[in-house]
Parts: sequence; C-alpha cells; structure tokens
Amino acid sequence: MIKAVVFDVDDTLYDQKAPFTAALAPLLKLPEAADLSLAFQTYRQQSAAAYEQVAAGIWSHEEMAVKRLNAALRSQNLPSVTTEIALAFQKAYCTGLQKIKLFPGLANALDQLKEHYKLGIITNGKTQHQLAKVMQLEMHRWVDRDAIMTSEETGLAKPDPQIFTLMNRRLNLRASEVVYIGDCYSMDVRAAKKAGWQAFWFNHRNQETPDGDWIPDQTVGDSFELQDLLLALTAIAEA
Repeated sequence: MIKAVVFDVDDTLYDQKAPFTAALAPLLKLPEAADLSLAFQTYRQQSAAAYEQVAAGIWSHEEMAVKRLNAALRSQNLPSVTTEIALAFQKAYCTGLQKIKLFPGLANALDQLKEHYKLGIITNGKTQHQLAKVMQLEMHRWVDRDAIMTSEETGLAKPDPQIFTLMNRRLNLRASEVVYIGDCYSMDVRAAKKAGWQAFWFNHRNQETPDGDWIPDQTVGDSFELQDLLLALTAIAEA
C-alpha cells in the first residue's frame, strides 16, 4: 500500500523548457519563438552524468554549466559558446527560474494528497538553488523541509538508488510503500524502480522508453492526466 508520494522538481512540478528557451535564444540571437526542443532534451539528459562529475570532484559547477550547455547545443547542430556566454545563460536561466509556477492542476491535487499521504521531494542540484525553486512553487505548503532531499546535501545523486533508500529512512517507510513521480525515465523511473519503489512517469515531453528493463507503474502525458492520477490515489486512500 502506498503511504508516501515523492516528487522530482525540474520539469515535473513546473515547465523547465520555458525559462531555458527564454534565457538561451537571445544569447544565440535566435527568434523568441525558436524551437530549442532537442537542445533542451539533451540538457536534461546530461543531468545524471553532469552531477556525477560534480559529486566526484571532477568538475566544478562552473565547468558543468559550460560543458552541459555546449553538449546540448551540439545536439541541435548549434555552435558551441564561450565560458562567458555559458555563464550568462546560467545567470539568465536562474533569473527565469525565480518566476516559475506549478503545472496546472497540481496545486489542487497536492491539497488532496496532503490529507492522506506523506509527501516528499528528491532532486539533483545545489541545495540553495533547489530550495529556492521549491519556495517559488510554494511546495512548502505541502512538503516539510525534512522530507526534501537534494543531491548536494546528501552526497548522493539520482540515478543512484541509494538516495531513494535514504528517503525510506527519512520517511520511516518501506520501499514498497513509496511512489516517485518524475519526468526523466533514466533518473526517475529506472532509478526509483531499482530502489524498490513504485514509479509514475510524467512523460509530457513524449520521450521514447530507452529500454524495457524497468516499466513505469503508470505513465501520463500532461499535467491534467497527472492531476487525475493523483486524485485517483486520493480516492483509493478514502475508500
């Protein structure tokens, strides 16, 4: 029986592509409506490897910003940028993240979930930056601070299953009693399943499943489907 629902943050609770495009297009002198979908997807997919390099002390956060952005640009056949431009992007991107909002429907679902389940967050990134996003999204209304875990504060980063196991202990629950919701198959679905959790895939970017080794327990394609899924959990708890 599910007793806790734990969320990813980036591109799960809010639309991460919008501030990404708004920050990058002007620096590349592209039209405001430019399609940077492939670059964004690659940027997201770089997360696991990038944070592993930082955690291992191989890259600084500045080096990660440059290398990660240039890998994303190459994927869309766009020219690489200098360190100066990469850091300007990072600054503009962080500014855009100060205006993020929850996906439509999530606030209502969280209100209902809070009545029946423990709620938590597992997110990769610097603690200060991720907590700022959590506060901007007003997630503190539903999630206690001790149920928010970042890769920086734990020394563990998704897709390492150990960060999920650590959350088990934090919530005082068995793995089978927790479900994780995230947008990234490799870092969210596969990692959570390896830890023995259930996993709901918020596949609103219509990504293909990289392999068939780990099957999501549920898959939804937009925020209203996610809302319906979360409300269905509430209905189960009330039954």
